Amino acid sequence: MNILVTLNSNYVPPLTVLLHSLTENNPSTVIDLYVAHSSLTSEDFRRIENSCDMRRTRIHSVSIAPDVLAEAPTLKRLSKETYYRLLAIDFLPPEIDRILYIDPDTVVLRSLDSFYNMDLNGSLMAAAGHTKGWIEALNHRRLKMAEGSRYINAGIILMDIQAMRKEYTVHDIFDYITANAKKLYLGDQDVFNGLFTGRIQIVDECLYNLDEKTFREHRGHIDLEWVRQNTVIVHYNGQYKPWKEGYKGVLQDFYYDYRKKLPQLPLQHQKGSLIA
Repeated sequence: MNILVTLNSNYVPPLTVLLHSLTENNPSTVIDLYVAHSSLTSEDFRRIENSCDMRRTRIHSVSIAPDVLAEAPTLKRLSKETYYRLLAIDFLPPEIDRILYIDPDTVVLRSLDSFYNMDLNGSLMAAAGHTKGWIEALNHRRLKMAEGSRYINAGIILMDIQAMRKEYTVHDIFDYITANAKKLYLGDQDVFNGLFTGRIQIVDECLYNLDEKTFREHRGHIDLEWVRQNTVIVHYNGQYKPWKEGYKGVLQDFYYDYRKKLPQLPLQHQKGSLIA
């Protein structure tokens, strides 16, 4: 199973929690972990290795020049490292057919096999939608999205790398960013939605990308026990994180269930800007 993460040093602690949850809940899976970065240290990679079952995890450091996306729009809580998932078609080995990109601010509660091996039915990728109503309509108009498509959250994306390489190059991606920079309010997430519109298969957000907002919207149909028994990936997206002061929500226990198994990491809240 090929897994892709992108981050800077600030996000190594939550990444270790993700990786521990991923390997624990996929006990028979051999994982090739591709870590795209521009500044991680040997100490960062030591901490990453300590969170994995290294008997069946191969870690690949993918160092990217920090000026590659010098003109990419960013937000205060969004670093350029988040754009590196867009460059996967360029820096991943040619033999890779598909890869699961997953944000470090997530935990994996169940096996990823069904999601990872799903039939994409000709789509280039699969992801969950997180917006509805007027916000969804606004995103459609702003990014000129295809009729019938959904605006997806780019925190968890299953990508058919071989199919993407046949239709797009990194120059196409750079050209799109340059032409649309003023309206890319959510950085590379907007690029995914605008550039690949109509080519993304939608998956159930309650199963594969459950955040606090989605949990509240479905509260009449699901509860925390349902999440524990059914959800595959919980996503702590947005401003509030379980490891930062002021977390607002009810899903933090899933993070700490795995966090407490990593005694080498400090338990206190962390401060500072992290990538989204």
